[in-house]
Amino acid sequence: MKHKSHISLAFLLLALGAFLSGCLRDECETTRTYIRFDPVYKLPAEVRVGISAQGPSELRNPGKIYVLGHYLFINERNEGIHVLDNSDPANPKKIAFWNIPGNGDMAIRGQYLYANQYVDLLTIDISDLQNPQIVCRSESAFQPYGFDPQQGYIVDYVQTEITETISCEDARWGQQWFWSSDVLFMSADVVSSFESNGIKNSSPLAAAGIGGSYARFTIVDQYLYTIDNSLLRSWSVASACPARLDSTWVGWNIETIFPWKDKLFIGSQTGVFIFNNSNPQRPVLEAQFSHATGCDPVVCDDKYAYVTIHDGTTCNGTFNQLDIIGIDNLPSTELLKVYQMKRPFGLAVTNNFLYLCDDGLKIFDKTDPLDLKEKSHTTGFDAYDVIALSDSQLLLIGADGFYQFDASDPEKPKQLSLIPVVK
Repeated sequence: MKHKSHISLAFLLLALGAFLSGCLRDECETTRTYIRFDPVYKLPAEVRVGISAQGPSELRNPGKIYVLGHYLFINERNEGIHVLDNSDPANPKKIAFWNIPGNGDMAIRGQYLYANQYVDLLTIDISDLQNPQIVCRSESAFQPYGFDPQQGYIVDYVQTEITETISCEDARWGQQWFWSSDVLFMSADVVSSFESNGIKNSSPLAAAGIGGSYARFTIVDQYLYTIDNSLLRSWSVASACPARLDSTWVGWNIETIFPWKDKLFIGSQTGVFIFNNSNPQRPVLEAQFSHATGCDPVVCDDKYAYVTIHDGTTCNGTFNQLDIIGIDNLPSTELLKVYQMKRPFGLAVTNNFLYLCDDGLKIFDKTDPLDLKEKSHTTGFDAYDVIALSDSQLLLIGADGFYQFDASDPEKPKQLSLIPVVK
């Protein structure tokens, strides 16, 4: 009888739990605001359109930056490229806006600009800055967001805010984002955080330019390397039209590429991939370092790779840190130091200093990378990437504009100029 009473009590407790759980579910609901992303399709004929040069235009939604000699190139996300003369960093002058629909990435060698137009790679002759001309189009060079045989390529998403009450029995309960057919729904908080990330003149053009830490295109000698969400591609640019050489699967969610000597460092949401580029036609994976989930760019010097990880995006990460990774004994890599940050983004290094976009601009003495010394922290602006042309000239791009600083005195960097974003 005693054994039976225990069983009865167990069933009673289970029944009571189920009853209470049912009551709680009946009364459990919350109001959530989502952003609905409806896909925008374009047919191949609509994707493969021409380009044009226009007069100077305002920055409205800037993306990546690129430097070539005393010229600056600032991407206007999905629209084209702003061209500026930066002979005087205190007074940069807008020259033109190149209308390149679907553009987000770029690299330059000699007189040729290599830029994506949606899924295609364009080679553009920019010897006349006021009259750029398409020389070659390499079709389907990159993976699209999606493709429908009737509607074409997915090239963008239109956002609509939706507020609704959700029961805890709803499959969407607690989810920050979810798909319904080809429509993406994302929590408004996540979208807000994600968007805050947000990279003919008589003077001769230099051999090759310099990109930021969020670059997805880079040029080494006569080779162009591009990445999309999962693939590393190599191209010969010895002649005007790029020749496809190799395509290597790296992994899902790769984001950035940084060249260093005979290595290519590729940042992803889960780690860093290091490719040996001794044979520039076919880079091979030499080493890999896995880190906490989060969006990251990577830069390096001879002994160390510097990686930032930040949260608040579709990367699903919760960490905000700067990782110092030992790379002087490849293929072995080692996490040597972690510095906690507020929410770091792009970065750059010189022989002596580390420049970091984290709540503005932070400058560190990196004489000993395992004991970084913060020299200054300049706030009041939103920067997500930086190019250090030297220890004295910094270029920063952010959601509120393009900044230039004189960092000759790292303890007191001086703002030289600002080209603001106009909404």
